[in-house]
Amino acid sequence: MIASRGFLAAGLIGGTVFAGYYGVLFRAPSLIEQATGGGPLEAGVLLVPAAACSVLAGRLVGSLTDRFTGWQVSAGLAALTVVGVLVVAISTGPIPIVVGTALTVCGFAGAQAVLVNLAPDLVARDDRDTAQGLLTFMNALGGGIGPAAVAGLSGIVPVPVALAVLAALPLAGLVLSLTRRPTADRRPQPDATHGSPR
Repeated sequence: MIASRGFLAAGLIGGTVFAGYYGVLFRAPSLIEQATGGGPLEAGVLLVPAAACSVLAGRLVGSLTDRFTGWQVSAGLAALTVVGVLVVAISTGPIPIVVGTALTVCGFAGAQAVLVNLAPDLVARDDRDTAQGLLTFMNALGGGIGPAAVAGLSGIVPVPVALAVLAALPLAGLVLSLTRRPTADRRPQPDATHGSPR
C-alpha cells in the first residue's frame, strides 16, 4: 500500500501542511507576547479568531471538492499554508501574526478533511482502514517535525529566518500536489487486488 505513489503523495502533502501549521502554532504566542508586551492569556485571546477559522475552512473545502479534484484543493491549501507561515515570519505586529496563523489553520483543517477523504480512493478496498490510520500517522509525524525544526533553527538563526525555512515544507507539498495526475482521484475498481499499488 505504501508503494502506491498516490497514497504516499497524500501522506507527504498532509505532513508538510501539518508541519507548517504546528511550526507557526509553536511560535505565534510568544511572537504576539513580544509584539504586545502582554502575557500568555492575551496572546491566547488574540488567537481565538484564528482557531475559529477551522470551522469556516471545513465548510469551504466541502464546497470546493464538488468543483475541483482533491489534489487541486490540497494544492490550494498548501499554498495558503505557505503564505500564512511567511506572513508570520515577516510580521512584527500582533494582527498580521494572527492573520498569518489563521491562514495556516485554514490550510491545516482543510487539508485534513480533503486528504482523509482522498486516501481511501488511492488504495484497494481491503486496505482502506489501514490507509486512514497510516495517513493520520504521517500527518502527525509532519506536525512534530514543524515545531522541532523551528525550535532547532531558532537557536542558530533569527526566528523570522527559521519560519521562512519552515515555509519550504508546505511549499514542497504544494509542488507535489500540482504534479499529481487528476486520474489519481479515481476509486479502485471492485476487482482491485488486495494491496495492489495504484
